[in-house]
Amino acid sequence: MLTNVKPSVTSSVLRVSRGSGVPTVAFLFGMAGRTELSGATLKRLLVDMGMTDTAAHGLLARMRRDGQLASTRRGRNASYRLAGDVERGFRLIRDRAHLRPVEWTGAFHAILYQVPEQHRAFRDALRRAALLSGYGLLQHGVLIAPDDRTAGISETLRTCPADARILVTDLGMSISDAARVAREAWDLDGLAKAYRTHIDTLRQALDEPADRRGASAEALRRYASLVREPLVDTLRQPRLVPQLLPDDWIGGTLRRLIDEVHERYGPAAARHVADIVDRHDG
Repeated sequence: MLTNVKPSVTSSVLRVSRGSGVPTVAFLFGMAGRTELSGATLKRLLVDMGMTDTAAHGLLARMRRDGQLASTRRGRNASYRLAGDVERGFRLIRDRAHLRPVEWTGAFHAILYQVPEQHRAFRDALRRAALLSGYGLLQHGVLIAPDDRTAGISETLRTCPADARILVTDLGMSISDAARVAREAWDLDGLAKAYRTHIDTLRQALDEPADRRGASAEALRRYASLVREPLVDTLRQPRLVPQLLPDDWIGGTLRRLIDEVHERYGPAAARHVADIVDRHDG
């Protein structure tokens, strides 16, 4: 065990990819409340979200090629389910597992790694999987988490090249040092800035008169525009006890506003998705 470590930290951290296509597909699975959807359903919903039919087809093909979707042939058609990092992130949001703080034991769980440049793809995959599993990037070659999260990256670790070195250990430190390290490793200042932007947007939406237009593609687009990015950004919040978060931390405020927006805008969007799913998938 390593103790009393005072590491040099860097503000360069990995973030979940927020290109509009991939989070939109995960969002639609959540709205449908299903783990598997037909290609016809997904394409129709993506068109309702503003994509062309060609762009929707290309997105599904690209996600399947990148391991973000798995497909099963059903006669002449195909059904899809989330896979890889996208599925793990989706499951965390659905189960809210990323919101439950972990008791501070006096040490961060840590993964120390050295990966030769020729295995850069593995190094990037390790960081990406670790981020979604709750790790922060303390500095180059050092990932930390409030508890042991290696189970969430076990598939990635099994592909470790023979000439790469990985050490799983603990980094003990005082709670004041831990709070400072956490602020840097998870870029809590940058995350708070993003949260404040989301909070302003959601409050404005809640101040608007209630939308009475009912289930429609427009209702789906409006709801998605409000909650999709905030939900993705909640994955970046580490499972830290309040003592390790900034005194003015606003994560709870954002979560409350997401719930209020869901109550107001979610039902009409969900009814529209249910109509499309029933029409194509039965």
